[in-house]
Amino acid sequence: MGIRRDDITSEQRAQIAITILAAGRSYGTVKEMTQSYRVSRQTIYKIAAKGEAVLRQGLQPGPHGPHWDRKTIMVDVNRLKRGSVVLTEVGVSQRDVGVCLAELLDTKPSLSWVNGVLEEVERAATAINQSWQPQIGETLAGDEIYANGQPNLLVVGNDSLYIYALSRQPDCDGETWGCTLLDGPACPQFASDAGTGLAAGAKAAEIKVHQLDWDHLLRPLWGQAARLEKQAYAALEAVEERAQQFAAATTPKRLQQHLGKWEQLNQIAAEKVAQADAFAYIARQVDGWFALIDLSSGQLREVSLGVKQLQSLGEQLQGWSGRIYHKLATHLQNWTPALFSYQPILAEALQSLQTCYGEPAIAALSRLWQVEANQKRRPLSKLEQARYQRLWQQCLDEAAAQLGEPQLWSAWEQLRQLFGRSWRGSMLAECVNSLLRPVLDGRKHTDQGCLELFRFLHNVRPFERGKRADHSPAQLVGLDVPDDPLILLGLKPKVSI
Repeated sequence: MGIRRDDITSEQRAQIAITILAAGRSYGTVKEMTQSYRVSRQTIYKIAAKGEAVLRQGLQPGPHGPHWDRKTIMVDVNRLKRGSVVLTEVGVSQRDVGVCLAELLDTKPSLSWVNGVLEEVERAATAINQSWQPQIGETLAGDEIYANGQPNLLVVGNDSLYIYALSRQPDCDGETWGCTLLDGPACPQFASDAGTGLAAGAKAAEIKVHQLDWDHLLRPLWGQAARLEKQAYAALEAVEERAQQFAAATTPKRLQQHLGKWEQLNQIAAEKVAQADAFAYIARQVDGWFALIDLSSGQLREVSLGVKQLQSLGEQLQGWSGRIYHKLATHLQNWTPALFSYQPILAEALQSLQTCYGEPAIAALSRLWQVEANQKRRPLSKLEQARYQRLWQQCLDEAAAQLGEPQLWSAWEQLRQLFGRSWRGSMLAECVNSLLRPVLDGRKHTDQGCLELFRFLHNVRPFERGKRADHSPAQLVGLDVPDDPLILLGLKPKVSI
């Protein structure tokens, strides 16, 4: 029985095939190869025949135009494990993982096998998460999301979107949140909604700056403004419809009936329009204090004035009838000081730029940045667009007069990055929770292992677009992540031909 010759490499086999298939090969070439490689003539001819078949198949003309490249994949246990992890990552339930693998790879693993694989990689993810303890001094945001009646506490970095903590807890009170925050890295600022547990936890962890989320104030505010506007337009349409019925009437009695109804509807419409306009005016005043920069001076907004104005607007809404207005009034009166907690840290960061480039230049560039931010927040009228465009050009001219062109663009880039950070809320934590929700919904039972796997996969996956594109959260906090992060979970790389 012959011995298998694994010592002949693929490169050597390719050279044998090329030499034998050559039309002008000299007499005795086969004999020389049998002596050189110490194989039989039959083996040499078999290698040549196999090489010819590979060449014929590989050099077949392909279809015209754009088309998908054909690949041959090896369906083995490793491929099934990797597929199970990725399908779980995107929210597929354990039971449906088998259905997907059966369609994609013609192999349907059992539910117990899928659960066993997930338990294995969850243990590996837990160990890696515990070993990674980055400290880059970024601001943090926290939020909780409920699954099966239990809270899952999340702490995420506002600059990197790295998940520092994600744990299932029996409660989300101040003591629990305090322990979660103490286990995380030191941070200059922690942002959250106005939940009592989060506030008590931040106090227990002795976090110096606790920033409340502006979006939790502005969302219901503008939502109510939109509802009032819709009601006002509906009332005006009812008035117009009644006017058309009045015009079509021919008898005195019918005319009198339509006229009385029209007067009643017109009064209702006038009240609804007045209410919508009055509330929209209040909403615009509140929204104006969301801006970082005072357009008149180019400086940060004056906190004491903002607190006074917002609380005064809350007092005005207190007199309105309706639960939503009482809720908004309470928020404005109680939350306002904490809505501006970010100011001292931002002022300190801005001070270094003012020292480097001069206060007048930074003031002009700050106004320019705020103009662009205002233009992105909502649709503007033609008059507002023209006014902002003139102000934008004026700010640019002022900054250019203070700085040369190289310094101007350098200062602008640094200022843009500084103001572009998340200063005023916890929306990034809520964004990560929106990614976690499908995973929790796809699993009948969730535990800490499920959360650890989600945390690991989120931290190692590169962002596809935006300012963080092509970088993963782990890389942004300085961790070394391989191109194939699943090998950290004990899985082997994919094999494709």
